[in-house]
Amino acid sequence: MVKHINIKTLSKNGINSAIETFINDTEIHIIINNYVNITFVCIANNLDCLVYGCLRDINRDDIEIVSMENNNIFVKTKLSKDEVLDVIKQKEIVGTCESIEISDSKLESNKIVIPFNNTRYKLKNDILLNICNDFYTNLDDKRMYYSRIISLESLAYMDCNDTNIKTNIYKILGMSDNTNLLESIILLDCILNTEILQILIRAKITFIIAKQIENFAVLRLAQKFGLTIGYFNKDEVRILSHNSRII
Repeated sequence: MVKHINIKTLSKNGINSAIETFINDTEIHIIINNYVNITFVCIANNLDCLVYGCLRDINRDDIEIVSMENNNIFVKTKLSKDEVLDVIKQKEIVGTCESIEISDSKLESNKIVIPFNNTRYKLKNDILLNICNDFYTNLDDKRMYYSRIISLESLAYMDCNDTNIKTNIYKILGMSDNTNLLESIILLDCILNTEILQILIRAKITFIIAKQIENFAVLRLAQKFGLTIGYFNKDEVRILSHNSRII
């Protein structure tokens, strides 16, 4: 679904108005033999190609798309559960899908084995608000830029400050464990622009909260890379992209 947002700004010449367009993606579930459920967040088109593409290491003759109902794609294959899991454990799928659920007859309900793509780690809204309140209400020296990286798994955090926002970010990235950045959120005491966003994209941080977003170019770039972007203002956190990250 395409969403249009009308943006109005004040200037010396009066009110300027512009319409920005965003594409809303959705959750797509590929359910294999009723025991494996792979969840992707994407646009709901060419879904048969999505199935064949992510399961391309399985012979296409061994894949049967039974039905597509409300973004649920039911697939049958002759492969065993272990063989299917061996295929979907590939790094490409692990880094792209939202989560993988495996049904086990010994369990009462489905078990989320891993939100394999850690960039999609979900966070409760009240926890996010508390995190932001704690950070943004304790910035003492207005001459400094502050940043904080928080592990979404343990909520442990580290702080850094500098008179230059870029060196501040490089410092806190250097303090962090690179393997955990996909499972982290970064809070920035600055206006987020595309230049800063590109540094964070290269560092594989994809959950970013700032004091302000410079312009819609930031959101377009964030959308391109599937990031969660938001800003904190007056005890409120506003998520501007990929709000599926917040539950």
